[in-house]
Amino acid sequence: MSQLAVADQDSAAAAAPGAAARPSVVALSGITKSFGPTLANAGIELSVGAGDVIGLVGGNGAGKSTLMRILCGAMWPTLGVISFAGEEVPFSAYDTGEAQRRGIRMVHQELSLCANLSVAENFFLETPGDAASRPGWRALYRTRARAALDAVFPGNGIDADAGVGHLTIAERQMVEIVRAAATPGVKLIVLDEPTSSLDLDRSKQLRAFIRDRAKAGLAFIFISHKLQEIIDIATEVVVLRNGRTAWQGHAADASIGRLVQLMGGDTNPVHQHTVSITSSQDVLVRLSGPLTADLGHDVDIVRGEIVGLAGLEGSGQKELLHAIFNPGRTRHAAIARHADAGFIAGDRQKEGVFPLWSVLANIGIGAIARRPALSVVSDRANRDTASKAAGRLRLDDGRFRSNISELSGGNQQKALVARALVADTPIILLDDPTRGVDIATKQDFYRLCNEVARSGRALVWHTTEDAELLACDRVLVFSGGRIVKELAGDGITEQAIVSASFMHSTDRQASKVQNQTAMTGFGRRLVNAAPFIGLAAVLAIMIAINPAVASSFGLDLLLMPALSLVLVTAAQMFIVGGSEIDLGAGAFAGLVSVLSATLLYDQPWLGALALAAAVAAYAGLGGLIQARKIPAIVVTLGASFIWVGIGYALQPTPGGASPEWLSALFNWSLGAVPTSIILIAAVALIVLVIDRLPLGVVLRGFGNNPAAMIRSGWSPTRYALVRYLIAGLFAGAAGLSLTAINTASDINSGNSYTLLSVAAVVMGGCSLLGGIISPVGAVAGAVTLSLIGALLGTLSVSSDYNAATQGLILIALLTLRSLTADRRSEP
Repeated sequence: MSQLAVADQDSAAAAAPGAAARPSVVALSGITKSFGPTLANAGIELSVGAGDVIGLVGGNGAGKSTLMRILCGAMWPTLGVISFAGEEVPFSAYDTGEAQRRGIRMVHQELSLCANLSVAENFFLETPGDAASRPGWRALYRTRARAALDAVFPGNGIDADAGVGHLTIAERQMVEIVRAAATPGVKLIVLDEPTSSLDLDRSKQLRAFIRDRAKAGLAFIFISHKLQEIIDIATEVVVLRNGRTAWQGHAADASIGRLVQLMGGDTNPVHQHTVSITSSQDVLVRLSGPLTADLGHDVDIVRGEIVGLAGLEGSGQKELLHAIFNPGRTRHAAIARHADAGFIAGDRQKEGVFPLWSVLANIGIGAIARRPALSVVSDRANRDTASKAAGRLRLDDGRFRSNISELSGGNQQKALVARALVADTPIILLDDPTRGVDIATKQDFYRLCNEVARSGRALVWHTTEDAELLACDRVLVFSGGRIVKELAGDGITEQAIVSASFMHSTDRQASKVQNQTAMTGFGRRLVNAAPFIGLAAVLAIMIAINPAVASSFGLDLLLMPALSLVLVTAAQMFIVGGSEIDLGAGAFAGLVSVLSATLLYDQPWLGALALAAAVAAYAGLGGLIQARKIPAIVVTLGASFIWVGIGYALQPTPGGASPEWLSALFNWSLGAVPTSIILIAAVALIVLVIDRLPLGVVLRGFGNNPAAMIRSGWSPTRYALVRYLIAGLFAGAAGLSLTAINTASDINSGNSYTLLSVAAVVMGGCSLLGGIISPVGAVAGAVTLSLIGALLGTLSVSSDYNAATQGLILIALLTLRSLTADRRSEP
């Protein structure tokens, strides 16, 4: 047996195949779920026993996803009962966390990994109990991830320390599957389209693993539109149609044809069409140069044909689609496009849908984007146009007013295809458009492709299913980033496609990647080091002009005022890491400064209580943002007025005094080493330690993919409170430092720090989109920005240019960072 730490061994042994009857894992009875007048599920019965492999199939919108969300605790049904080993559990006490405690894990079709974290860190998020902030916890999860990946997918080549964002879609899918399977105590794994991005060999490895673990008592629900896989792996098949159970029985009694009929599909889809004779005026895309060097001739894509893109994953197919869509950006091949192009993305969530828009808006934007900027938009006209396109795909126009996220994944994909149809571009680019959709939708799509091609438009189609390429007029096979074979007509067979894919070595692609890495690696390292280079340059210039700056006293005089900005920057960094911006951080520091110079000075106990209440109120902002779903920028802006108002009420004009103990806290000396440097280094170390703790991983996970974190059982409200509590403590420390350094207080003393802190975290390498922070870089950026005024004074330049200089430095750094970023969309 594999060494993979999957299901609890004791429970697995108890459910061994030799047992007279396998115990029940979970049973759903009478499950009904309504969304207004729409019944997503109606009276569904489903029982899963230890060792069962249930194949769950159905068309898009049949109710599979809703049923699984109920099973996994993400949604409550309107009616129905759930029971574990015969024990009924009320749904009011059943949520994602409870489902996980009872051994249920789900691998979602839309992957639930945090792309900003490493593979090992994503394993931690699924099973955090073994970390407990102990030293070496990363090594534990690194070892677990490597063993788990090797056990399920031998020879996977995935580095446990690699960032998930740098993995291919197939590798991400492998990581998510293995992460669920490696959870100690797991009893049931729900796999939603687990092979949608896997090649044939990886799919076989997964099915072999499922068979092995099922023998040991681990249960699976296998959801797939690849019906042959269902028949191959399942012990029992359940077919849903229109929210009801259409059929349930042994897999031995099922066939692809029967399942298609039960799902409402056609067993005789039409795939092929004939391309009419074309002229030079019909050429829509021309490929030449290094891209087609192995063929010895240019490749023309003409009106009326479907051109497929094949090859091993990562060989250049996706990059070609993006390069055709935006040929002006490509640098590695001559790509000439002679007509407008529309793009149908396979990655719906990242590149396809607008999640806050309705279905109609998502479809209509395709046509609106091609109109003049000042043209009138008619909802009636948009609906009429969208209805025609949706009708061709059997997408119910009664759902047009629904939010796009309320549709099933397959119906979302239909909306994207309808968007391309209403745009009416001569070229349509398709990036694996049928990934994760049911067979009936695929058949509708195949027919639609034929109709579109016959109408005189060209389709360039990348798919991960070689069988779909048989519907194409020509197939371009990629290897190492180039087209190595052109297949046409009867020459298009699965065997020919696979043979051509492996015919050429991938060494050339590896060499290309290495060259690109070498070219951009130095630039990225240079940009990452920019805050430190800038800080060193500023200090060097000032020391060259005035050598006294290099003394301990000179450095303290210069750097001590920077400490307050460093602390506000630390606070802002944690907020930005959560994909938010705090517009009240500087004002809060000013309020704390006033409290410390007034109440804390006059009445220490009252002042201490006031400071604690202020920090608690600041932390409460996170809870308010989560509870009411109000944008953080709005809440923190409003809070900034409250902080300033309270400050003015306590101290209308600058004044007060710093308590002696507070002044002493910031005015000590170790001799040769400046106190300011020690304090700034201490702040950087504290922030770095927090980020490296399991807590830091969780906070960054919420900043990148909060939906995935919630699915893994983490509380968004709890960690929003924690995030703002940490930020409040740092901002509060900044306020105390302002009082100690200035020996008095002014409510406006921290105002400029708000925007400066945002600039500092960006300069330091943090992402405003969230999830990526750079503690030491942000501190260096804050110190650099705080020294700009002193540098201008040393150069006899008016301080009026202070803000402009800071802005120019920030813009220059962002420009350099964008130039050295990975460009995965180019071939």
